Amino acid sequence: MVSRKLTPGEISSTVEKIRRKYDDYILKYFKPRSLKQAFETRYIRALRSGVDVSSFLLAEISAIEELTRREEERIQAGPVRAVEKEPSFADKVLEENRKRIASYPDICFHSDASEEVRRLVGALSLLAGIRWTDLAGALRDTMYAMSSSEMLTLDSQLRYLSTAGKDEPPAFMARLMNQLRRFPRNSAAVEREEKEYILEAAFFLHDLFTVLERVKRVYTDMGEEDRRVLEETLAFVGNIITDFRLKDLKRRKRWDREES
Repeated sequence: MVSRKLTPGEISSTVEKIRRKYDDYILKYFKPRSLKQAFETRYIRALRSGVDVSSFLLAEISAIEELTRREEERIQAGPVRAVEKEPSFADKVLEENRKRIASYPDICFHSDASEEVRRLVGALSLLAGIRWTDLAGALRDTMYAMSSSEMLTLDSQLRYLSTAGKDEPPAFMARLMNQLRRFPRNSAAVEREEKEYILEAAFFLHDLFTVLERVKRVYTDMGEEDRRVLEETLAFVGNIITDFRLKDLKRRKRWDREES
């Protein structure tokens, strides 16, 4: 039994402590993220049913600490394991996807944002840096100079989707950050906002890729250095689309919408 009720501030800090313990447990012992989600579900259910939150959180802390203790005991017991379970096809796909995006910066604007989203922000932020400056120079004598309406639109989108700070979220993520800070947290809303960001990033990347391909095809007399910058940027954008599995996330053409 707890000797007193926790204050709202203590409740918030305790919940965050439990979340961190689950994150550590999942990462260190290779456990499924569904364990943390199960806690979030129990917590929301406890709030709605009116149970004593202080007692509930104390029990939850004891539970995750007991899980951690058991894992430590299992490790210390040595290699008395049965034959290791063969990773499932889904596990292999997830691991392959992690490897694909591992080379992009991890912009840790919030520890509970998905790694895929954090690294996609990192990829777009790389593009928004020196690559974008070099691209502007390469396109200066084409109809897609940075002063053109199409490139001004793309530039605005990139600034909205990327960040100049290591731990700062893009402006586009205002709603996602609001959801991540809410108490209690709505996991479905967080996932929806992350998917919205991925979709907008995919639309931008496909639009930019189309423009760069068009420039490469039309302006065959570009200088050697401009041509190199164009091709390297085109390859970089194409790699982001491939590595983050965005190939099929394109804007629907007007005639596609009319047919459906």
